[in-house]
Order: sequence, then C-alpha cells, then structure tokens
Amino acid sequence: MPDFDVSKIILVLVFLGLLVSVQVILKRRKFFGVSVGKAISWPLKVSSTLPLSKFASATVIECAELSFLVVSGKNGSPAIIELPVKKHISASADLHVGREN
Repeated sequence: MPDFDVSKIILVLVFLGLLVSVQVILKRRKFFGVSVGKAISWPLKVSSTLPLSKFASATVIECAELSFLVVSGKNGSPAIIELPVKKHISASADLHVGREN
C-alpha cells in the first residue's frame, strides 16, 4: 500500500476550495467598476472584403461607429488601420437647388 500523508490531501483540498471561493466572489461582485461576469459586446460587422491576391485580402470592419481596414496575408501578420469617420450630408433648408424660372 502506498504511503501517503493525510495532511497533504487536506492541504490540496483547502487550496482548491480557496480558488473556487475567490472565483465565486469575483463573479458576483464588481471588480474595478466593471462587472466581471458580464462581457461588453460591441457588434462587429464586416462591411466588405476584397481579395488582393491569391493569399491576401482587404476587409473593412465596423465596430462601435468606427471603421477599420484590415489587410491580411497568408504568412504575415495583419495590418489594421482606422478609417476616417463617414460624414453624412443631410438635405436641409440651407441647401438650395438651382432652378430655372
């Protein structure tokens, strides 16, 4: 019969119990003002994808009212560039269309 010490088993069980209790406490409370249990979800939307070559592509991704250009290849790391904000021109009373009377 193998020789084992009961104190080692108790020590391991106490350590595991401590880890589980810390995990439960962190999930139920707010840690640094952010709830650990809830993830912040911003929807990612792929606007368009353009194949540049057999192994490279350019993709426009929108997230939280920002647009990013992601250029990726087969062997290299992707390059990410933030695109300028789109400016929407709305029709208003200030804009006059020229008419011939």
